Amino acid sequence: MTCRKYLLGLALALLVGLCGCAQQQEPRFQGANWIEASIDTEKAKLLQEEVDNGHRPGLLDPRQVAYEFLTRQLGIPGSKVQEMKEIKETQEGKILQVSLSDGKMLQLYLVQPVRKEPTGIWQVKKYRFLE
Repeated sequence: MTCRKYLLGLALALLVGLCGCAQQQEPRFQGANWIEASIDTEKAKLLQEEVDNGHRPGLLDPRQVAYEFLTRQLGIPGSKVQEMKEIKETQEGKILQVSLSDGKMLQLYLVQPVRKEPTGIWQVKKYRFLE
């Protein structure tokens, strides 16, 4: 397990190193194409187990998951979010629309990869920036 964490950390560091400069610049706000966010099925199962054991309850809240994704994956601090609202819900997931303080908007498509019920964790499957 320690080796897996080390490799995950190394991969994350490499990804940040390769993409870090681009993330500090303005993200891709043109177009409406969805950008896939990878969901690791095994990691999702482990996270679900953590939640089932009383840890990380924020993963049961789509809005909390969205805030964490914005901050950790896109480098957009929560203080820049002016409004977050659910605009669509389907059997597969939910779409949240986020309005930022600079007037830009994006949408996040969240799914429950392990269990589709109130006790299932949420994860961002894809996102897109709107003009």
